Amino acid sequence: MKYIVLEQFLPGLDQIWVARLNPEDPIYTFDTLEACEAKAAELQAADTTGRQYKASEEQAGATY
Repeated sequence: MKYIVLEQFLPGLDQIWVARLNPEDPIYTFDTLEACEAKAAELQAADTTGRQYKASEEQAGATY
């Protein structure tokens, strides 16, 4: 199973979660939930906009 870091599209709104905001942004995928959660926490700590990050199971067939 693969895991992916998702971030809020708009800070403070939980309705839309995306893997990246711009085509140039990296998509963070991991083999373990723990590694994915650690990266999400790292990104959230560095984000000054208040945007939330979370680890999620990668969905087969989804476009990120």
